[in-house]
Amino acid sequence: MKTLSSIAAAGLLVWAGAAAPAPAETQGVTDDAIVIGVISDLSGPLASGGVPNVQGLRMRIEEANAAGGVHGRKIDLRVEDMKYDLTLAVRATNKLVKRDRIFAMISSVGTPPTMAAQKILDPEGIPTLFPVTAARTVVEPLSPLHFSLYVNYQNQAAGALKHFVAETGATKVCLQAVANDYGQEVVDGFEATSRALGLEVAFHGSHKVTETDFAGSATAIKNSGCELLILGTTTKDTINLYSTLRKLGWDKPIVGNMVPYSPIVAEAGDGATEGLYIVSPFRAADYTDGDAFRTAFRTTFKAAYNAEPEPYGELGYVAGDLLVTALEAAGRDLTVEALIEAIEAISHYDDPFGGPGYGFSADKHAGGAGLVLVQAQNRKWVVVNDQLPF
Repeated sequence: MKTLSSIAAAGLLVWAGAAAPAPAETQGVTDDAIVIGVISDLSGPLASGGVPNVQGLRMRIEEANAAGGVHGRKIDLRVEDMKYDLTLAVRATNKLVKRDRIFAMISSVGTPPTMAAQKILDPEGIPTLFPVTAARTVVEPLSPLHFSLYVNYQNQAAGALKHFVAETGATKVCLQAVANDYGQEVVDGFEATSRALGLEVAFHGSHKVTETDFAGSATAIKNSGCELLILGTTTKDTINLYSTLRKLGWDKPIVGNMVPYSPIVAEAGDGATEGLYIVSPFRAADYTDGDAFRTAFRTTFKAAYNAEPEPYGELGYVAGDLLVTALEAAGRDLTVEALIEAIEAISHYDDPFGGPGYGFSADKHAGGAGLVLVQAQNRKWVVVNDQLPF
Protein backbone atom coordinates (compact mmCIF):
# COMPACT_ATOMS: atom_id res chain seq x y z
CA MET A 1 0.00 0.00 0.00
CA LYS A 2 1.34 3.42 -0.88
CA THR A 3 2.25 5.72 1.98
CA LEU A 4 0.71 9.16 2.37
CA SER A 5 3.99 10.76 1.34
CA SER A 6 4.41 8.62 -1.78
CA ILE A 7 0.86 9.35 -2.94
CA ALA A 8 1.40 13.08 -2.39
CA ALA A 9 4.48 12.97 -4.61
CA ALA A 10 2.66 11.35 -7.53
CA GLY A 11 2.66 13.49 -10.65
CA LEU A 12 5.54 15.69 -9.43
CA LEU A 13 8.24 16.07 -12.07
CA VAL A 14 11.50 17.63 -10.99
CA TRP A 15 14.53 18.43 -13.13
CA ALA A 16 17.19 19.90 -10.86
CA GLY A 17 20.57 21.21 -11.94
CA ALA A 18 23.72 20.13 -10.18
CA ALA A 19 23.99 21.68 -6.73
CA ALA A 20 27.01 23.85 -6.05
CA PRO A 21 29.32 22.71 -3.25
CA ALA A 22 28.16 23.93 0.14
CA PRO A 23 30.24 26.62 1.80
CA ALA A 24 31.80 25.96 5.19
CA GLU A 25 28.71 27.45 6.83
CA THR A 26 25.25 28.02 5.42
CA GLN A 27 22.91 29.76 7.84
CA GLY A 28 20.26 27.38 9.13
CA VAL A 29 22.00 24.25 7.84
CA THR A 30 23.93 21.96 10.20
CA ASP A 31 25.08 18.36 9.90
CA ASP A 32 21.75 17.10 11.21
CA ALA A 33 19.16 19.90 10.78
CA ILE A 34 17.68 22.50 8.43
CA VAL A 35 16.02 25.39 10.29
CA ILE A 36 12.90 26.77 8.59
CA GLY A 37 10.93 29.74 9.95
CA VAL A 38 7.24 30.62 9.90
CA ILE A 39 5.44 33.82 10.89
CA SER A 40 1.73 33.11 11.04
CA ASP A 41 -1.49 34.40 12.54
CA LEU A 42 -2.43 31.90 15.24
CA SER A 43 -4.57 34.16 17.42
CA GLY A 44 -5.53 37.26 15.37
CA PRO A 45 -8.05 38.14 12.63
CA LEU A 46 -6.66 35.58 10.15
CA ALA A 47 -6.17 32.75 12.64
CA SER A 48 -8.95 30.73 11.00
CA GLY A 49 -6.54 30.25 8.10
CA GLY A 50 -3.22 30.55 9.91
CA VAL A 51 -3.81 27.77 12.43
CA PRO A 52 -4.76 24.98 9.99
CA ASN A 53 -2.08 26.18 7.55
CA VAL A 54 0.65 25.67 10.15
CA GLN A 55 -0.89 22.33 11.12
CA GLY A 56 -0.85 21.08 7.52
CA LEU A 57 2.71 22.32 7.05
CA ARG A 58 3.86 20.70 10.28
CA MET A 59 2.17 17.43 9.31
CA ARG A 60 4.20 17.17 6.08
CA ILE A 61 7.44 18.13 7.85
CA GLU A 62 6.84 15.50 10.54
CA GLU A 63 6.25 12.89 7.83
CA ALA A 64 9.60 13.76 6.25
CA ASN A 65 11.39 13.70 9.59
CA ALA A 66 9.82 10.37 10.54
CA ALA A 67 11.14 8.94 7.28
CA GLY A 68 14.69 9.98 8.21
CA GLY A 69 14.67 13.60 7.14
CA VAL A 70 16.20 14.98 3.96
CA HIS A 71 19.69 13.72 3.11
CA GLY A 72 20.21 12.84 6.75
CA ARG A 73 18.95 16.15 8.12
CA LYS A 74 15.73 16.73 10.06
CA ILE A 75 13.69 19.85 9.26
CA ASP A 76 13.49 22.06 12.35
CA LEU A 77 10.33 24.18 12.02
CA ARG A 78 10.29 27.38 14.12
CA VAL A 79 6.83 29.00 14.27
CA GLU A 80 6.06 32.51 15.54
CA ASP A 81 2.56 33.95 16.11
CA MET A 82 2.48 37.55 14.83
CA LYS A 83 -1.32 37.95 15.07
CA TYR A 84 -1.46 39.68 11.63
CA ASP A 85 0.21 42.69 13.26
CA LEU A 86 3.06 44.44 11.42
CA THR A 87 5.03 45.31 14.53
CA LEU A 88 4.87 41.73 15.77
CA ALA A 89 5.68 40.41 12.27
CA VAL A 90 8.87 42.48 12.14
CA ARG A 91 9.85 41.42 15.66
CA ALA A 92 9.17 37.75 14.91
CA THR A 93 11.14 37.86 11.65
CA ASN A 94 14.13 39.48 13.34
CA LYS A 95 14.06 36.75 15.99
CA LEU A 96 13.95 34.00 13.38
CA VAL A 97 16.82 35.54 11.42
CA LYS A 98 19.12 36.67 14.22
CA ARG A 99 18.43 34.19 17.01
CA ASP A 100 17.08 31.06 15.29
CA ARG A 101 19.23 31.66 12.19
CA ILE A 102 16.74 30.22 9.72
CA PHE A 103 17.70 28.91 6.28
CA ALA A 104 14.36 29.94 4.71
CA MET A 105 10.94 31.28 5.65
CA ILE A 106 7.78 29.48 4.54
CA SER A 107 4.01 30.07 4.72
CA SER A 108 4.02 33.58 6.18
CA VAL A 109 0.40 34.72 6.50
CA GLY A 110 -0.89 37.89 4.89
CA THR A 111 0.39 40.50 2.45
CA PRO A 112 1.60 43.27 4.81
CA PRO A 113 3.47 40.87 7.17
CA THR A 114 5.10 39.05 4.25
CA MET A 115 6.26 42.26 2.59
CA ALA A 116 7.60 43.55 5.91
CA ALA A 117 9.43 40.26 6.48
CA GLN A 118 10.99 40.36 3.01
CA LYS A 119 12.66 43.67 3.83
CA ILE A 120 14.53 41.83 6.60
CA LEU A 121 15.05 38.52 4.79
CA ASP A 122 16.25 39.81 1.42
CA PRO A 123 19.44 41.56 2.61
CA GLU A 124 20.37 38.35 4.44
CA GLY A 125 19.83 36.23 1.33
CA ILE A 126 17.05 34.20 2.98
CA PRO A 127 14.28 32.87 0.68
CA THR A 128 10.58 33.62 1.19
CA LEU A 129 8.72 30.46 0.14
CA PHE A 130 5.01 30.06 -0.59
CA PRO A 131 3.49 32.76 1.67
CA VAL A 132 -0.24 32.58 2.35
CA THR A 133 -0.98 35.57 0.17
CA ALA A 134 -1.60 36.04 -3.53
CA ALA A 135 -0.12 39.54 -3.65
CA ARG A 136 1.60 40.28 -6.94
CA THR A 137 4.16 42.39 -5.11
CA VAL A 138 5.60 39.46 -3.13
CA VAL A 139 6.99 37.97 -6.37
CA GLU A 140 7.18 40.98 -8.70
CA PRO A 141 9.57 42.25 -9.82
CA LEU A 142 11.16 38.82 -10.15
CA SER A 143 13.55 37.97 -7.34
CA PRO A 144 15.48 34.72 -6.98
CA LEU A 145 14.50 34.67 -3.30
CA HIS A 146 10.70 34.95 -3.69
CA PHE A 147 8.26 32.14 -4.57
CA SER A 148 4.45 32.17 -4.42
CA LEU A 149 1.83 29.47 -4.97
CA TYR A 150 -1.04 31.53 -6.30
CA VAL A 151 -2.61 33.38 -9.20
CA ASN A 152 -2.48 36.90 -7.80
CA TYR A 153 -5.28 38.98 -6.25
CA GLN A 154 -5.41 41.28 -9.26
CA ASN A 155 -6.17 38.36 -11.56
CA GLN A 156 -8.64 36.91 -9.07
CA ALA A 157 -10.56 40.20 -9.18
CA ALA A 158 -10.26 40.28 -12.97
CA GLY A 159 -11.61 36.74 -13.28
CA ALA A 160 -14.55 37.56 -11.01
CA LEU A 161 -15.49 40.72 -12.91
CA LYS A 162 -15.20 39.16 -16.36
CA HIS A 163 -17.27 36.13 -15.42
CA PHE A 164 -20.12 37.91 -13.67
CA VAL A 165 -20.33 40.76 -16.16
CA ALA A 166 -20.68 38.16 -18.92
CA GLU A 167 -23.22 36.16 -16.89
CA THR A 168 -25.39 39.04 -15.63
CA GLY A 169 -24.81 41.91 -18.05
CA ALA A 170 -23.88 44.18 -15.14
CA THR A 171 -22.60 47.64 -16.08
CA LYS A 172 -22.38 49.26 -12.61
CA VAL A 173 -20.01 47.61 -10.15
CA CYS A 174 -18.86 48.18 -6.58
CA LEU A 175 -15.84 47.31 -4.46
CA GLN A 176 -15.30 47.01 -0.71
CA ALA A 177 -11.75 46.24 0.45
CA VAL A 178 -9.58 46.43 3.54
CA ALA A 179 -7.28 49.43 3.72
CA ASN A 180 -3.88 47.71 3.51
CA ASP A 181 -1.46 46.28 0.94
CA TYR A 182 -3.67 43.26 0.35
CA GLY A 183 -6.73 45.42 -0.24
CA GLN A 184 -4.77 47.63 -2.63
CA GLU A 185 -3.89 44.60 -4.76
CA VAL A 186 -7.61 43.87 -5.14
CA VAL A 187 -8.29 47.54 -5.89
CA ASP A 188 -5.67 47.54 -8.65
CA GLY A 189 -7.16 44.48 -10.35
CA PHE A 190 -10.71 45.76 -9.95
CA GLU A 191 -9.94 49.20 -11.38
CA ALA A 192 -7.89 47.95 -14.33
CA THR A 193 -10.53 45.39 -15.33
CA SER A 194 -13.41 47.84 -14.83
CA ARG A 195 -11.71 50.28 -17.21
CA ALA A 196 -11.00 47.57 -19.75
CA LEU A 197 -14.64 46.42 -19.71
CA GLY A 198 -16.07 49.96 -19.74
CA LEU A 199 -17.84 49.51 -16.40
CA GLU A 200 -19.13 52.29 -14.15
CA VAL A 201 -17.76 52.11 -10.60
CA ALA A 202 -20.77 53.07 -8.50
CA PHE A 203 -19.13 52.69 -5.08
CA HIS A 204 -15.63 52.11 -3.73
CA GLY A 205 -15.42 51.53 0.03
CA SER A 206 -12.56 50.67 2.38
CA HIS A 207 -12.30 49.62 6.01
CA LYS A 208 -9.86 48.42 8.68
CA VAL A 209 -9.37 44.68 8.97
CA THR A 210 -10.78 44.80 12.52
CA GLU A 211 -13.96 46.69 11.58
CA THR A 212 -17.25 44.98 12.50
CA ASP A 213 -20.02 47.50 11.76
CA PHE A 214 -20.88 47.66 8.05
CA ALA A 215 -24.30 49.29 8.22
CA GLY A 216 -23.03 52.46 6.53
CA SER A 217 -21.12 50.69 3.79
CA ALA A 218 -23.98 48.29 3.11
CA THR A 219 -26.49 51.13 2.84
CA ALA A 220 -24.21 53.05 0.46
CA ILE A 221 -23.75 49.96 -1.72
CA LYS A 222 -27.49 49.33 -1.84
CA ASN A 223 -28.27 52.95 -2.70
CA SER A 224 -25.56 53.18 -5.39
CA GLY A 225 -27.45 51.18 -8.00
CA CYS A 226 -24.61 48.67 -8.04
CA GLU A 227 -25.25 45.39 -9.86
CA LEU A 228 -22.18 43.44 -8.70
CA LEU A 229 -19.98 43.70 -5.60
CA ILE A 230 -16.35 42.56 -5.52
CA LEU A 231 -14.75 42.06 -2.11
CA GLY A 232 -11.18 42.47 -0.91
CA THR A 233 -12.00 41.29 2.60
CA THR A 234 -10.77 38.72 5.13
CA THR A 235 -12.95 36.49 7.33
CA LYS A 236 -15.12 38.29 9.87
CA ASP A 237 -15.56 41.39 7.73
CA THR A 238 -16.75 39.21 4.83
CA ILE A 239 -19.38 37.60 7.04
CA ASN A 240 -20.51 40.89 8.58
CA LEU A 241 -20.75 42.84 5.33
CA TYR A 242 -22.43 40.04 3.38
CA SER A 243 -25.03 39.32 6.06
CA THR A 244 -25.75 43.05 6.50
CA LEU A 245 -26.36 43.49 2.77
CA ARG A 246 -28.67 40.51 2.60
CA LYS A 247 -30.64 41.76 5.63
CA LEU A 248 -31.13 45.03 3.76
CA GLY A 249 -32.64 43.05 0.89
CA TRP A 250 -29.78 43.58 -1.57
CA ASP A 251 -29.71 40.47 -3.76
CA LYS A 252 -27.01 41.13 -6.36
CA PRO A 253 -23.92 38.85 -6.74
CA ILE A 254 -21.20 39.32 -4.13
CA VAL A 255 -17.80 37.82 -4.92
CA GLY A 256 -14.74 37.44 -2.68
CA ASN A 257 -11.30 35.96 -3.29
CA MET A 258 -9.20 33.22 -1.71
CA VAL A 259 -8.76 34.96 1.68
CA PRO A 260 -12.26 34.20 3.08
CA TYR A 261 -12.37 30.76 1.41
CA SER A 262 -12.81 28.92 4.69
CA PRO A 263 -15.49 26.67 6.21
CA ILE A 264 -15.95 29.29 8.93
CA VAL A 265 -17.33 31.68 6.32
CA ALA A 266 -19.57 29.15 4.58
CA GLU A 267 -20.91 27.89 7.92
CA ALA A 268 -21.41 31.32 9.49
CA GLY A 269 -24.56 31.94 11.53
CA ASP A 270 -27.88 30.63 10.32
CA GLY A 271 -27.02 30.67 6.62
CA ALA A 272 -25.60 34.19 6.96
CA THR A 273 -23.36 33.78 3.91
CA GLU A 274 -25.63 31.62 1.75
CA GLY A 275 -25.01 32.44 -1.92
CA LEU A 276 -21.61 34.12 -1.45
CA TYR A 277 -19.21 33.47 -4.34
CA ILE A 278 -15.44 33.01 -4.07
CA VAL A 279 -12.88 33.11 -6.88
CA SER A 280 -9.81 31.15 -5.77
CA PRO A 281 -6.55 29.78 -7.22
CA PHE A 282 -7.08 26.56 -5.23
CA ARG A 283 -10.06 24.43 -4.26
CA ALA A 284 -11.01 22.68 -1.05
CA ALA A 285 -10.61 18.91 -1.24
CA ASP A 286 -13.56 16.62 -1.84
CA TYR A 287 -13.28 13.97 0.85
CA THR A 288 -16.24 11.96 -0.42
CA ASP A 289 -14.76 10.81 -3.75
CA GLY A 290 -12.77 7.88 -2.37
CA ASP A 291 -9.38 9.27 -3.38
CA ALA A 292 -6.74 7.34 -1.40
CA PHE A 293 -4.45 10.27 -0.65
CA ARG A 294 -7.24 12.61 0.45
CA THR A 295 -8.84 9.94 2.63
CA ALA A 296 -5.52 9.22 4.34
CA PHE A 297 -4.69 12.89 4.73
CA ARG A 298 -8.01 13.72 6.37
CA THR A 299 -7.78 10.77 8.76
CA THR A 300 -4.24 11.66 9.79
CA PHE A 301 -4.98 15.37 10.15
CA LYS A 302 -8.07 14.78 12.32
CA ALA A 303 -6.17 12.33 14.52
CA ALA A 304 -3.35 14.82 15.02
CA TYR A 305 -5.35 18.02 15.54
CA ASN A 306 -8.92 16.94 16.34
CA ALA A 307 -10.22 19.14 13.53
CA GLU A 308 -11.05 19.07 9.85
CA PRO A 309 -8.06 20.12 7.68
CA GLU A 310 -9.90 22.94 5.82
CA PRO A 311 -8.46 24.50 2.63
CA TYR A 312 -5.65 26.30 4.43
CA GLY A 313 -4.54 23.08 6.11
CA GLU A 314 -4.30 21.53 2.67
CA LEU A 315 -2.28 24.50 1.41
CA GLY A 316 0.11 24.13 4.33
CA TYR A 317 0.67 20.49 3.43
CA VAL A 318 1.32 21.38 -0.22
CA ALA A 319 3.82 24.07 0.80
CA GLY A 320 5.59 21.54 3.00
CA ASP A 321 5.59 18.93 0.24
CA LEU A 322 7.10 21.37 -2.25
CA LEU A 323 9.76 22.31 0.32
CA VAL A 324 10.67 18.67 1.00
CA THR A 325 10.76 17.87 -2.72
CA ALA A 326 13.04 20.84 -3.45
CA LEU A 327 15.34 20.04 -0.53
CA GLU A 328 15.68 16.47 -1.76
CA ALA A 329 16.50 17.67 -5.28
CA ALA A 330 18.99 20.26 -3.96
CA GLY A 331 21.18 17.51 -2.54
CA ARG A 332 23.24 17.06 0.59
CA ASP A 333 25.44 20.08 -0.17
CA LEU A 334 22.56 22.43 0.55
CA THR A 335 22.81 26.11 -0.35
CA VAL A 336 20.23 28.78 -1.08
CA GLU A 337 21.27 28.68 -4.74
CA ALA A 338 20.71 24.93 -4.91
CA LEU A 339 17.28 25.28 -3.32
CA ILE A 340 16.27 28.01 -5.80
CA GLU A 341 17.35 25.89 -8.76
CA ALA A 342 15.39 22.93 -7.41
CA ILE A 343 12.16 24.92 -7.00
CA GLU A 344 12.53 26.45 -10.46
CA ALA A 345 12.83 22.92 -11.85
CA ILE A 346 9.37 21.94 -10.52
CA SER A 347 7.63 22.64 -13.80
CA HIS A 348 4.44 20.75 -12.99
CA TYR A 349 2.99 19.78 -9.62
CA ASP A 350 -0.37 18.02 -9.56
CA ASP A 351 -2.28 19.33 -6.56
CA PRO A 352 -3.14 16.20 -4.53
CA PHE A 353 -6.27 18.00 -3.27
CA GLY A 354 -7.76 18.44 -6.75
CA GLY A 355 -6.93 22.09 -7.50
CA PRO A 356 -5.41 23.59 -10.67
CA GLY A 357 -1.85 22.65 -9.70
CA TYR A 358 1.41 24.60 -9.65
CA GLY A 359 4.49 25.11 -11.78
CA PHE A 360 7.68 27.19 -11.59
CA SER A 361 10.61 28.16 -13.80
CA ALA A 362 13.52 30.57 -13.76
CA ASP A 363 11.19 33.26 -15.14
CA LYS A 364 8.03 32.26 -13.23
CA HIS A 365 8.06 32.28 -9.44
CA ALA A 366 4.27 32.48 -9.00
CA GLY A 367 3.23 28.86 -9.32
CA GLY A 368 -0.55 29.16 -9.72
CA ALA A 369 -2.02 27.55 -12.82
CA GLY A 370 -5.70 28.56 -12.76
CA LEU A 371 -8.80 29.73 -10.90
CA VAL A 372 -11.97 28.08 -9.63
CA LEU A 373 -15.36 29.58 -8.73
CA VAL A 374 -17.17 28.28 -5.65
CA GLN A 375 -20.37 29.29 -3.86
CA ALA A 376 -21.67 28.90 -0.31
CA GLN A 377 -24.63 26.50 -0.56
CA ASN A 378 -26.27 24.94 2.49
CA ARG A 379 -23.31 25.96 4.67
CA LYS A 380 -20.74 24.32 2.37
CA TRP A 381 -18.55 25.45 -0.51
CA VAL A 382 -19.73 24.03 -3.83
CA VAL A 383 -17.62 24.21 -7.01
CA VAL A 384 -19.48 26.17 -9.71
CA ASN A 385 -16.69 26.43 -12.29
CA ASP A 386 -13.32 24.65 -12.02
CA GLN A 387 -11.78 26.36 -15.08
CA LEU A 388 -12.45 30.08 -14.61
CA PRO A 389 -10.60 32.28 -17.14
CA PHE A 390 -8.84 35.45 -16.04
